[in-house]
Amino acid sequence: MTLSRGGLLAASLAFLIAGSLLGTVLAFWQAARLVVGPLTIPWGAIVGVILLVGVIRLATNAAGSRWVGVAIFAGWLVATIVFASSTPWAADIVLSSGARQLGYLLGGVIAGSAAASIRARVSLPV
Repeated sequence: MTLSRGGLLAASLAFLIAGSLLGTVLAFWQAARLVVGPLTIPWGAIVGVILLVGVIRLATNAAGSRWVGVAIFAGWLVATIVFASSTPWAADIVLSSGARQLGYLLGGVIAGSAAASIRARVSLPV
């Protein structure tokens, strides 16, 4: 299914808002970790990046356009940058500057931009 130009614009705006909501949820969720003896597993960051890629690919394939995936990625990126920025009266808002948080940011940017740039799979009528 492909959308018309107006439908694609409306869907992209809706998915931009959805991406910012996803970025807000994942900014808090990425802090989850599992400590097993001396080993710390950042499962929240790993699952967050996988979820980001999955949402981008599902929306891109559902709408039949990469613009929807780009809109989700842009919304996630804006929300993540806002939560990673520091304020003059306090330290970082949500994302600190630890290795786990930087891995989440870098992994999300690389995987999210790659997922948004892959062409949508459009099914042909039988």
